[in-house]
Amino acid sequence: MSPDPSAAGKRFAAVIVNYNGGAMLMECVRSCLAEQIPPTQIFVVDNGSRDGSIEALDERVPGLNVLRNSCNAGFARAVNQGIRKSSSEFVLLLNNDACLEQGALAAFAQGFDERPNMAIAGAYLRSSEGRLQSAFAPLPSLAEELLPFSLLRLVASGRFRRKTDQTDPIAVECVLGACLCVRAQFLPRLGLLDEDYFFFFEEIEWCQRARRMGLEVWYLPTAKAVHGGGATANRFRGPARVEYQRSKLAFFRKTRSRASYLIVSASLAVRTFLNAFFGAVASVFTLFFNRNLRRKAGTYGYILAWHLLLRPSNWGLPEKCPPESSGRREDA
Repeated sequence: MSPDPSAAGKRFAAVIVNYNGGAMLMECVRSCLAEQIPPTQIFVVDNGSRDGSIEALDERVPGLNVLRNSCNAGFARAVNQGIRKSSSEFVLLLNNDACLEQGALAAFAQGFDERPNMAIAGAYLRSSEGRLQSAFAPLPSLAEELLPFSLLRLVASGRFRRKTDQTDPIAVECVLGACLCVRAQFLPRLGLLDEDYFFFFEEIEWCQRARRMGLEVWYLPTAKAVHGGGATANRFRGPARVEYQRSKLAFFRKTRSRASYLIVSASLAVRTFLNAFFGAVASVFTLFFNRNLRRKAGTYGYILAWHLLLRPSNWGLPEKCPPESSGRREDA
């Protein structure tokens, strides 16, 4: 029997990380309330916002748990702060630019109830215009780093897909963190997010960890959310791409062989150089009139400078907190 949609929300806590989210944050929180998550189980963790989004939220939606960091602590550390405060059966991680659709939590609850060994579940994601977005992915591999994606899809289309109109649940290697649920019962065993990942790859490593423990990761297409699609990354294109590459390198360094890490490290540097070079050439040939080409050239130029300066740790997204002494994942 399907769970009562009005009761499902009471089984969840929501953790929403905010960094200058503006009006998006308000809509995100309201979607959680509409799904009947109790206000006391909604944890908004703010990473030093300066845009008034937290003050507006306090004024219009009282009773929430707002945890304030004075600086940008990153996604993983902020999520872990919220998880530690929660006490619900399931924990929903929701980006501040995402909104739950009606019935999303009932679908998540049903998925968990039907699969006792499911630790992590991801939602169907679409843009506000209705475009289907990537919601799951294969775990990172050397093949994906070195071979054209079109070739990988041709050889193994099922493994290398990232979105589908299929309406049945799918067991997957990892789900993406814009709208993700974890079963709290498994957290003492699974542990929290690895805080070595400041932005990107933290949920991927979490899914890999779960699967290596014999737990299951599923994509649940009846649990739906509207996702803005990388609002923070779009505001800080060069710095966000540096964070992405840094996290990818951390993933291969921590979870793969040294040879794999060195190959990925070299591949990223070479591809960045080529992108920066051809971007600069294209800008010159168009006399810098093409705004998109100028922006791409500037983005890749920034990333290339990061590589040439031996990847300094203080480059990337702004206003970052100093790293904690341990820098390792923690148990719940």
